[in-house]
Amino acid sequence: MGLSVGSVGQLALSGSWTSSIRLLPAVGIDTALTLQADLGGWKVGGTAEYFATDGYVWQTFDFGGEFGAFDFNWTLLFGPLAPAYLYSLGTVDLSFGGLDFTVYTAHVGPSVPGYFFGGPSGGAVLVTKADLAGMKLKAVLGFGAQLTPFTITFSGVGTYTKTYPVDPFPGGFQFTYLELDLEKVPFCCGITLDVGFDFVKAGFRSLDLTVRAIPICCGVTFDAVVGYTTTSKSVEIVPRWQGIEGCFSVYGDARFVGNTWQGIEIYGFKLRCALGDCTYLELLTALNVAMVEQILDEDIFQGPEFEYLKLGFCGPGCCGGKYTLTVTAYFQPMGSLFGLRRLAVEAKVPLMANFTLNLGLGFTVGGPVNLALGWTFTF
Repeated sequence: MGLSVGSVGQLALSGSWTSSIRLLPAVGIDTALTLQADLGGWKVGGTAEYFATDGYVWQTFDFGGEFGAFDFNWTLLFGPLAPAYLYSLGTVDLSFGGLDFTVYTAHVGPSVPGYFFGGPSGGAVLVTKADLAGMKLKAVLGFGAQLTPFTITFSGVGTYTKTYPVDPFPGGFQFTYLELDLEKVPFCCGITLDVGFDFVKAGFRSLDLTVRAIPICCGVTFDAVVGYTTTSKSVEIVPRWQGIEGCFSVYGDARFVGNTWQGIEIYGFKLRCALGDCTYLELLTALNVAMVEQILDEDIFQGPEFEYLKLGFCGPGCCGGKYTLTVTAYFQPMGSLFGLRRLAVEAKVPLMANFTLNLGLGFTVGGPVNLALGWTFTF
Protein backbone atom coordinates (compact mmCIF):
# COMPACT_ATOMS: atom_id res chain seq x y z
CA MET A 1 0.00 0.00 0.00
CA GLY A 2 1.49 3.37 -1.01
CA LEU A 3 0.75 6.84 0.26
CA SER A 4 1.58 9.96 -1.71
CA VAL A 5 3.88 12.23 0.25
CA GLY A 6 4.11 15.09 -2.13
CA SER A 7 2.55 16.51 -5.26
CA VAL A 8 3.21 19.32 -7.67
CA GLY A 9 0.49 19.48 -10.29
CA GLN A 10 0.17 15.88 -11.41
CA LEU A 11 3.48 14.86 -9.83
CA ALA A 12 3.21 12.29 -7.02
CA LEU A 13 6.08 10.86 -4.99
CA SER A 14 6.16 7.45 -3.34
CA GLY A 15 8.79 4.95 -2.22
CA SER A 16 10.00 2.45 0.33
CA TRP A 17 12.75 2.05 2.92
CA THR A 18 14.07 -1.42 3.72
CA SER A 19 16.71 -2.03 6.38
CA SER A 20 18.29 -5.03 8.07
CA ILE A 21 20.28 -4.64 11.28
CA ARG A 22 22.67 -7.54 11.87
CA LEU A 23 23.01 -8.11 15.62
CA LEU A 24 25.04 -11.36 15.54
CA PRO A 25 27.79 -12.37 15.02
CA ALA A 26 28.80 -8.73 14.31
CA VAL A 27 26.78 -5.53 14.30
CA GLY A 28 26.06 -3.88 10.95
CA ILE A 29 23.24 -2.37 8.93
CA ASP A 30 22.20 -2.88 5.31
CA THR A 31 19.66 -0.48 3.88
CA ALA A 32 17.91 0.35 0.60
CA LEU A 33 15.92 3.47 -0.23
CA THR A 34 13.55 3.61 -3.22
CA LEU A 35 11.98 6.82 -4.53
CA GLN A 36 9.54 7.06 -7.43
CA ALA A 37 7.84 9.99 -9.13
CA ASP A 38 4.65 9.54 -11.14
CA LEU A 39 3.91 12.24 -13.69
CA GLY A 40 0.87 11.72 -15.90
CA GLY A 41 1.30 7.94 -16.08
CA TRP A 42 5.09 8.05 -16.61
CA LYS A 43 7.24 6.83 -13.72
CA VAL A 44 10.81 7.85 -12.90
CA GLY A 45 12.66 6.52 -9.89
CA GLY A 46 15.64 4.74 -8.43
CA THR A 47 16.97 2.61 -5.61
CA ALA A 48 20.15 3.15 -3.59
CA GLU A 49 21.57 0.15 -1.68
CA TYR A 50 24.10 0.48 1.12
CA PHE A 51 25.82 -2.41 2.93
CA ALA A 52 27.66 -2.03 6.23
CA THR A 53 30.77 -3.98 5.21
CA ASP A 54 31.25 -2.40 1.76
CA GLY A 55 29.23 0.81 1.60
CA TYR A 56 27.31 2.18 -1.39
CA VAL A 57 27.32 -0.89 -3.69
CA TRP A 58 24.31 -0.53 -6.04
CA GLN A 59 22.37 2.30 -7.65
CA THR A 60 19.52 1.66 -10.07
CA PHE A 61 17.43 4.13 -12.08
CA ASP A 62 14.06 3.20 -13.59
CA PHE A 63 11.88 4.87 -16.20
CA GLY A 64 8.63 3.69 -17.76
CA GLY A 65 5.23 4.55 -19.14
CA GLU A 66 2.78 4.10 -22.00
CA PHE A 67 2.76 5.73 -25.39
CA GLY A 68 -0.27 4.72 -27.44
CA ALA A 69 -0.36 0.91 -27.65
CA PHE A 70 3.27 0.63 -26.47
CA ASP A 71 4.39 0.04 -22.88
CA PHE A 72 8.02 1.09 -22.19
CA ASN A 73 10.29 0.27 -19.24
CA TRP A 74 14.02 0.84 -18.74
CA THR A 75 16.42 0.01 -15.90
CA LEU A 76 20.00 1.28 -15.52
CA LEU A 77 22.42 -0.23 -12.98
CA PHE A 78 25.51 1.60 -11.69
CA GLY A 79 28.32 0.70 -9.30
CA PRO A 80 28.97 3.83 -7.21
CA LEU A 81 32.13 2.42 -5.65
CA ALA A 82 33.95 2.34 -9.02
CA PRO A 83 32.08 4.53 -10.09
CA ALA A 84 30.84 2.85 -13.27
CA TYR A 85 27.90 2.02 -15.49
CA LEU A 86 27.23 -1.75 -15.25
CA TYR A 87 24.06 -2.87 -17.04
CA SER A 88 20.90 -1.64 -18.76
CA LEU A 89 17.65 -3.41 -19.61
CA GLY A 90 14.80 -2.06 -21.71
CA THR A 91 11.44 -3.69 -22.50
CA VAL A 92 8.73 -2.68 -24.96
CA ASP A 93 5.35 -4.46 -24.88
CA LEU A 94 2.69 -4.41 -27.59
CA SER A 95 -0.54 -6.38 -28.10
CA PHE A 96 -1.92 -6.42 -31.64
CA GLY A 97 -4.18 -8.72 -33.66
CA GLY A 98 -4.32 -11.42 -31.00
CA LEU A 99 -0.53 -11.46 -30.65
CA ASP A 100 1.54 -10.28 -27.69
CA PHE A 101 5.00 -8.91 -28.47
CA THR A 102 7.81 -8.08 -26.05
CA VAL A 103 11.18 -6.70 -27.14
CA TYR A 104 14.04 -6.84 -24.64
CA THR A 105 17.26 -4.89 -25.14
CA ALA A 106 20.21 -5.38 -22.80
CA HIS A 107 23.72 -4.01 -22.58
CA VAL A 108 26.68 -4.69 -20.28
CA GLY A 109 29.15 -1.96 -19.45
CA PRO A 110 32.96 -2.25 -19.59
CA SER A 111 34.95 -4.46 -17.23
CA VAL A 112 34.81 -3.08 -13.70
CA PRO A 113 37.15 -4.41 -10.97
CA GLY A 114 35.16 -5.61 -7.99
CA TYR A 115 32.00 -6.07 -10.01
CA PHE A 116 32.67 -8.23 -13.09
CA PHE A 117 34.84 -8.66 -16.15
CA GLY A 118 33.99 -9.25 -19.81
CA GLY A 119 32.00 -6.29 -21.15
CA PRO A 120 30.96 -4.38 -23.08
CA SER A 121 28.35 -6.32 -25.06
CA GLY A 122 24.69 -6.01 -25.96
CA GLY A 123 21.78 -7.52 -27.83
CA ALA A 124 18.01 -7.91 -28.13
CA VAL A 125 15.37 -10.62 -27.71
CA LEU A 126 11.92 -10.70 -29.35
CA VAL A 127 9.19 -12.75 -27.63
CA THR A 128 5.91 -13.47 -29.44
CA LYS A 129 2.93 -15.17 -27.79
CA ALA A 130 -0.34 -16.38 -29.33
CA ASP A 131 -3.38 -18.44 -28.38
CA LEU A 132 -4.16 -21.04 -31.07
CA ALA A 133 -7.52 -22.65 -30.32
CA GLY A 134 -6.60 -23.19 -26.69
CA MET A 135 -2.96 -24.05 -27.40
CA LYS A 136 -0.29 -21.61 -26.20
CA LEU A 137 2.43 -20.72 -28.72
CA LYS A 138 5.59 -18.89 -27.70
CA ALA A 139 8.47 -17.94 -29.99
CA VAL A 140 11.71 -16.40 -28.71
CA LEU A 141 14.24 -14.94 -31.15
CA GLY A 142 17.59 -13.69 -29.84
CA PHE A 143 20.10 -11.36 -31.50
CA GLY A 144 23.25 -11.12 -29.41
CA ALA A 145 21.31 -11.88 -26.22
CA GLN A 146 19.36 -14.68 -24.55
CA LEU A 147 16.36 -14.75 -22.23
CA THR A 148 18.24 -16.41 -19.36
CA PRO A 149 19.23 -14.95 -15.98
CA PHE A 150 22.28 -12.69 -16.02
CA THR A 151 23.96 -12.09 -12.67
CA ILE A 152 26.38 -9.32 -11.75
CA THR A 153 28.40 -10.03 -8.61
CA PHE A 154 30.17 -7.53 -6.39
CA SER A 155 32.97 -9.06 -4.31
CA GLY A 156 34.33 -6.93 -1.49
CA VAL A 157 34.28 -7.77 2.20
CA GLY A 158 30.89 -9.28 1.43
CA THR A 159 29.43 -10.69 -1.79
CA TYR A 160 26.29 -9.22 -3.37
CA THR A 161 24.48 -10.01 -6.60
CA LYS A 162 22.03 -8.44 -9.02
CA THR A 163 20.16 -10.74 -11.41
CA TYR A 164 18.29 -9.67 -14.57
CA PRO A 165 16.28 -11.75 -17.08
CA VAL A 166 18.37 -11.05 -20.21
CA ASP A 167 21.96 -12.15 -20.81
CA PRO A 168 23.71 -10.09 -23.52
CA PHE A 169 26.39 -12.21 -25.20
CA PRO A 170 29.73 -10.85 -26.33
CA GLY A 171 30.01 -10.78 -30.10
CA GLY A 172 27.60 -8.10 -31.25
CA PHE A 173 24.10 -7.90 -32.68
CA GLN A 174 23.70 -11.14 -34.67
CA PHE A 175 21.38 -14.15 -34.71
CA THR A 176 21.92 -16.10 -31.49
CA TYR A 177 19.05 -18.55 -31.00
CA LEU A 178 15.43 -19.45 -31.75
CA GLU A 179 13.15 -21.10 -29.21
CA LEU A 180 9.67 -22.46 -30.01
CA ASP A 181 7.24 -23.70 -27.35
CA LEU A 182 3.74 -25.10 -27.85
CA GLU A 183 1.68 -25.93 -24.74
CA LYS A 184 -1.57 -27.81 -24.14
CA VAL A 185 -1.48 -29.78 -27.39
CA PRO A 186 -4.40 -32.27 -27.13
CA PHE A 187 -3.36 -35.92 -27.43
CA CYS A 188 -6.08 -38.28 -26.18
CA CYS A 189 -7.98 -39.33 -23.06
CA GLY A 190 -7.42 -35.95 -21.39
CA ILE A 191 -3.65 -36.15 -21.91
CA THR A 192 -1.92 -33.04 -23.27
CA LEU A 193 1.59 -32.38 -24.55
CA ASP A 194 4.01 -29.47 -24.17
CA VAL A 195 6.77 -29.35 -26.78
CA GLY A 196 9.78 -27.05 -26.85
CA PHE A 197 12.60 -26.76 -29.42
CA ASP A 198 15.74 -24.69 -29.08
CA PHE A 199 18.04 -23.85 -32.00
CA VAL A 200 21.26 -21.85 -32.05
CA LYS A 201 23.34 -20.55 -34.93
CA ALA A 202 25.28 -23.84 -35.07
CA GLY A 203 22.07 -25.95 -35.14
CA PHE A 204 19.90 -27.96 -32.73
CA ARG A 205 20.50 -27.35 -29.01
CA SER A 206 17.66 -28.95 -27.02
CA LEU A 207 14.23 -30.61 -27.07
CA ASP A 208 11.84 -30.67 -24.12
CA LEU A 209 8.73 -32.86 -24.09
CA THR A 210 6.17 -32.85 -21.29
CA VAL A 211 3.29 -35.35 -21.22
CA ARG A 212 0.64 -34.12 -18.78
CA ALA A 213 -2.12 -35.90 -16.85
CA ILE A 214 -1.18 -39.50 -17.65
CA PRO A 215 -3.82 -41.47 -15.71
CA ILE A 216 -2.96 -44.28 -13.28
CA CYS A 217 -6.11 -44.90 -11.22
CA CYS A 218 -8.33 -43.50 -8.47
CA GLY A 219 -7.75 -39.87 -9.50
CA VAL A 220 -3.97 -40.31 -9.54
CA THR A 221 -2.08 -39.03 -12.61
CA PHE A 222 1.49 -38.07 -13.36
CA ASP A 223 3.41 -35.73 -15.64
CA ALA A 224 6.53 -36.95 -17.44
CA VAL A 225 9.13 -34.33 -18.39
CA VAL A 226 11.89 -35.44 -20.76
CA GLY A 227 14.72 -33.17 -21.86
CA TYR A 228 17.34 -33.78 -24.55
CA THR A 229 20.40 -31.77 -25.43
CA THR A 230 23.34 -32.58 -27.68
CA THR A 231 25.24 -33.92 -24.65
CA SER A 232 22.69 -35.04 -22.03
CA LYS A 233 19.20 -36.33 -21.21
CA SER A 234 17.01 -35.70 -18.17
CA VAL A 235 13.75 -37.14 -16.86
CA GLU A 236 11.39 -35.76 -14.22
CA ILE A 237 8.30 -37.63 -12.99
CA VAL A 238 5.65 -35.56 -11.18
CA PRO A 239 2.80 -37.62 -9.65
CA ARG A 240 -0.48 -35.79 -9.01
CA TRP A 241 -3.39 -36.83 -6.85
CA GLN A 242 -6.71 -35.05 -7.23
CA GLY A 243 -6.91 -32.52 -4.41
CA ILE A 244 -3.14 -32.54 -3.78
CA GLU A 245 -1.31 -30.55 -6.45
CA GLY A 246 2.43 -30.76 -7.02
CA CYS A 247 3.00 -32.74 -3.83
CA PHE A 248 5.76 -35.07 -5.03
CA SER A 249 8.50 -34.65 -7.64
CA VAL A 250 11.26 -37.03 -8.65
CA TYR A 251 14.41 -35.76 -10.39
CA GLY A 252 16.49 -38.10 -12.53
CA ASP A 253 17.94 -39.00 -15.88
CA ALA A 254 17.45 -41.70 -18.48
CA ARG A 255 20.46 -44.03 -18.70
CA PHE A 256 21.55 -45.28 -22.12
CA VAL A 257 24.40 -47.50 -23.27
CA GLY A 258 24.75 -46.69 -26.94
CA ASN A 259 21.15 -46.66 -28.15
CA THR A 260 19.93 -49.13 -25.50
CA TRP A 261 17.91 -47.79 -22.59
CA GLN A 262 19.24 -49.16 -19.28
CA GLY A 263 16.75 -47.50 -16.88
CA ILE A 264 16.36 -44.27 -14.92
CA GLU A 265 18.94 -42.80 -12.55
CA ILE A 266 17.32 -40.98 -9.61
CA TYR A 267 19.05 -37.78 -8.47
CA GLY A 268 16.61 -36.83 -5.74
CA PHE A 269 13.01 -36.09 -4.83
CA LYS A 270 10.89 -33.35 -3.28
CA LEU A 271 7.74 -33.70 -1.19
CA ARG A 272 5.61 -30.59 -0.72
CA CYS A 273 2.13 -30.66 0.74
CA ALA A 274 -0.08 -27.62 1.31
CA LEU A 275 -1.68 -27.65 4.76
CA GLY A 276 -3.62 -24.42 4.27
CA ASP A 277 -3.71 -21.17 2.32
CA CYS A 278 0.01 -20.52 2.84
CA THR A 279 0.97 -23.20 5.34
CA TYR A 280 3.01 -26.07 3.94
CA LEU A 281 5.52 -28.84 4.59
CA GLU A 282 8.42 -29.39 2.17
CA LEU A 283 11.14 -32.04 2.14
CA LEU A 284 13.92 -32.10 -0.45
CA THR A 285 16.39 -34.99 -0.56
CA ALA A 286 19.31 -34.86 -3.01
CA LEU A 287 21.00 -38.16 -3.80
CA ASN A 288 23.17 -36.19 -6.23
CA VAL A 289 23.41 -32.62 -4.92
CA ALA A 290 25.07 -31.12 -7.99
CA MET A 291 22.49 -32.55 -10.41
CA VAL A 292 19.48 -31.54 -8.26
CA GLU A 293 20.78 -27.97 -7.96
CA GLN A 294 21.39 -27.93 -11.72
CA ILE A 295 17.85 -29.12 -12.50
CA LEU A 296 16.26 -26.66 -10.05
CA ASP A 297 18.72 -23.90 -11.04
CA GLU A 298 19.27 -22.98 -7.38
CA ASP A 299 22.21 -22.90 -4.97
CA ILE A 300 20.51 -24.72 -2.09
CA PHE A 301 23.00 -26.64 0.05
CA GLN A 302 26.25 -25.76 1.79
CA GLY A 303 29.16 -28.09 2.51
CA PRO A 304 28.07 -31.70 3.15
CA GLU A 305 24.32 -30.91 3.26
CA PHE A 306 22.05 -33.08 1.13
CA GLU A 307 18.55 -32.64 2.59
CA TYR A 308 16.28 -29.99 4.06
CA LEU A 309 12.95 -29.96 5.86
CA LYS A 310 10.99 -26.71 5.56
CA LEU A 311 7.87 -25.66 7.44
CA GLY A 312 5.93 -22.59 6.33
CA PHE A 313 3.23 -20.89 8.37
CA CYS A 314 1.02 -17.84 8.00
CA GLY A 315 -1.79 -16.11 9.80
CA PRO A 316 -3.73 -12.85 10.05
CA GLY A 317 -1.70 -9.74 10.80
CA CYS A 318 -2.40 -6.07 11.23
CA CYS A 319 -4.55 -4.12 8.81
CA GLY A 320 -5.62 -7.03 6.61
CA GLY A 321 -2.09 -8.34 6.10
CA LYS A 322 -0.62 -11.75 6.92
CA TYR A 323 2.40 -12.76 8.94
CA THR A 324 4.66 -15.45 7.48
CA LEU A 325 7.10 -17.74 9.26
CA THR A 326 9.51 -20.16 7.57
CA VAL A 327 11.68 -22.67 9.45
CA THR A 328 14.23 -24.66 7.43
CA ALA A 329 16.48 -27.41 8.81
CA TYR A 330 19.42 -28.60 6.70
CA PHE A 331 20.90 -32.06 7.23
CA GLN A 332 24.22 -33.80 6.54
CA PRO A 333 24.82 -37.57 6.38
CA MET A 334 26.39 -37.79 9.87
CA GLY A 335 28.14 -35.84 12.60
CA SER A 336 25.37 -34.42 14.83
CA LEU A 337 21.92 -35.18 16.22
CA PHE A 338 19.89 -36.60 13.30
CA GLY A 339 22.53 -35.10 11.02
CA LEU A 340 21.29 -31.54 11.63
CA ARG A 341 23.87 -29.04 10.33
CA ARG A 342 22.08 -25.73 9.83
CA LEU A 343 18.84 -24.06 10.90
CA ALA A 344 17.31 -20.93 9.34
CA VAL A 345 14.24 -19.02 10.56
CA GLU A 346 12.62 -16.14 8.68
CA ALA A 347 9.57 -14.16 9.79
CA LYS A 348 7.65 -11.18 8.41
CA VAL A 349 5.04 -9.49 10.60
CA PRO A 350 2.93 -6.51 9.43
CA LEU A 351 2.63 -3.97 12.26
CA MET A 352 0.89 -1.27 10.20
CA ALA A 353 -0.59 -1.05 6.74
CA ASN A 354 2.75 0.29 5.45
CA PHE A 355 5.23 -1.15 7.96
CA THR A 356 6.45 -4.76 8.14
CA LEU A 357 8.90 -6.14 10.69
CA ASN A 358 11.41 -8.70 9.37
CA LEU A 359 13.34 -11.21 11.49
CA GLY A 360 16.11 -13.60 10.43
CA LEU A 361 17.77 -16.17 12.71
CA GLY A 362 20.20 -18.90 11.76
CA PHE A 363 23.01 -21.05 13.04
CA THR A 364 25.37 -23.73 11.83
CA VAL A 365 26.40 -26.54 14.18
CA GLY A 366 29.80 -25.58 15.55
CA GLY A 367 29.54 -22.11 14.03
CA PRO A 368 28.28 -18.67 15.02
CA VAL A 369 24.65 -17.62 15.46
CA ASN A 370 23.29 -15.15 12.90
CA LEU A 371 20.58 -12.74 14.00
CA ALA A 372 19.12 -9.85 11.99
CA LEU A 373 16.20 -7.53 12.64
CA GLY A 374 14.79 -5.24 9.99
CA TRP A 375 11.79 -3.53 8.48
CA THR A 376 10.10 -2.49 5.25
CA PHE A 377 8.37 0.89 5.28
CA THR A 378 6.37 2.10 2.27
CA PHE A 379 5.12 5.64 1.72
